[in-house]
Amino acid sequence: MHKKRMAINLWVMAAIFAVAFLPGCLNSSREENSQGTLTGTLEVAKASTLVAVCGENRVLIPVDAKGNFVARLSPGVYQLMLQGSDGQLTLIRKAVEIDNNMTVSVVDTDMVPMPQVVSVAVPLIYSTSAVIEWETGIESDGYVEYGVNELYGYASYATTELKKRHRMQLFSLLPATTYHFRVVASRHNLDSTRTWSRDYSFTTEP
Repeated sequence: MHKKRMAINLWVMAAIFAVAFLPGCLNSSREENSQGTLTGTLEVAKASTLVAVCGENRVLIPVDAKGNFVARLSPGVYQLMLQGSDGQLTLIRKAVEIDNNMTVSVVDTDMVPMPQVVSVAVPLIYSTSAVIEWETGIESDGYVEYGVNELYGYASYATTELKKRHRMQLFSLLPATTYHFRVVASRHNLDSTRTWSRDYSFTTEP
């Protein structure tokens, strides 16, 4: 009887262990299986870093001296960019779709330079207008998004001339009001080359 009771207790403990730990294992396996693999060989990216961007998700992918790389990514459509030693990004692929348990290979490139905002200034501020100046690492066009908070809501007209130094005046502002803004830089106003500066702010005169 004593042995029988011990055997029952062992079965109960085993059942408790299974209930406590098995779901976690299953979840872990499911989470791992919900990713896809991005791999390839890019001569232009030897011994550098690729950046895979999907919305707010950014994944750094190291590339070896022969140009080979491999990374596990969550499902989604990614922009694949080459990051230079100076931090400058160059678009390699506009859209790379990753799905569950899928392996995607990248063997060719469409190199498109992406402008990065390197400096921003507000040299002139009036009661109802302000002048924004910015500089980009490569020649670009762009515009300014602005508003009374970081949701912005307004946008200036877009410049069409490709250049590194830009100057834009915002009109119809409210006096004694703090405005947030960010610079949107691009090449030929293409969505695939668009980048955003961080948030800045200024306060208009009374």
